[in-house]
Amino acid sequence: MIQNFEIRDYRQFKNAKFNNFANVNLFVGENDTGKTTILKFLYCISHQLKNIKNKNMRVCNIFQYINNLYTFNNFQYGVSYTPTYKLKNLYLYNESTIDFSISVVNSNNTIINSNNKINGYNYDYKPLFIPAKEILSIMNSIIYLKNQNIESGFDDSYTDIIYEILAKKNIDEKELLSFFKNKYDFYNGNIQIDKNTNAVNYYKNDGNIYNINITAEGIKKLGIFEVLHSTGNLTKKSILFIDEPENSLHPKMVRELMRFLVDISKEGVQIFMASHNSFVLNQLSNIAVKDNYPINVYFFIKEDNHTRIDGAYDLSKEFPDNSISDEAYDMFVESKS
Repeated sequence: MIQNFEIRDYRQFKNAKFNNFANVNLFVGENDTGKTTILKFLYCISHQLKNIKNKNMRVCNIFQYINNLYTFNNFQYGVSYTPTYKLKNLYLYNESTIDFSISVVNSNNTIINSNNKINGYNYDYKPLFIPAKEILSIMNSIIYLKNQNIESGFDDSYTDIIYEILAKKNIDEKELLSFFKNKYDFYNGNIQIDKNTNAVNYYKNDGNIYNINITAEGIKKLGIFEVLHSTGNLTKKSILFIDEPENSLHPKMVRELMRFLVDISKEGVQIFMASHNSFVLNQLSNIAVKDNYPINVYFFIKEDNHTRIDGAYDLSKEFPDNSISDEAYDMFVESKS
């Protein structure tokens, strides 16, 4: 899991500092304040650490690995090895070394910081990035474009999760979320993937079966969680990065989704969300207070062409003044005047 993060002199951030991440963390701010950028950057680091297979990187640390500042001589095969440049594949690279620091912890409570050597560190939390656009109805199209090397605008935040869904998994029963044993029915049915064709179908409780392409946008959006669970991806050792979870959802469903996310976080899933929706913020606040459960919110605030981070605020203890709630209130007052 991710504990702390700081990034300096990068894009709109002079110095963005995030301390003491909770199991549920919300990034709130206006458009173009860098919420998705931070979300993707954290995902990038987690993804790279999780996918390190070589245990002989004796001189490499996280900072070097993410910035691609080293080569490893693979004597077994007589070649030099350079890691995949994930920042570039996520459209985060700006042609220069990125100054950041981070601390993460694995399930054995072993902490590693940016300047610690990676060698032998087992980072066993699996990151999953859920983009703002739904992907269930366009998975095969995205993979086709990727395989044909056609520039499509879909970066690795889309292709990564699709590859995870389509790959076979062998999951330890102990890692599965017990929460899903009691059905959480968002949409009066369930969603399954045809193992032969990879087609995604919606099985409605009335017995009808529909291809995902002709279902409501909200079903497509919410169905990703059931699919991730059924394919063995969403487990107690998962980190979810969710961009604009409120997209295509009625406010009632937004509230239910927030309850669902908090409930799975209580089983060990760490969650990061980027949003500018007052229902997301208010419902997380309601849950935090009712359950006496820490939920962190960080506000991204524009100041002189830069973004300042205000927080963390623990919503179980306080509901800070913020522009998103002010706008919702101003709209309500305007409608009554």
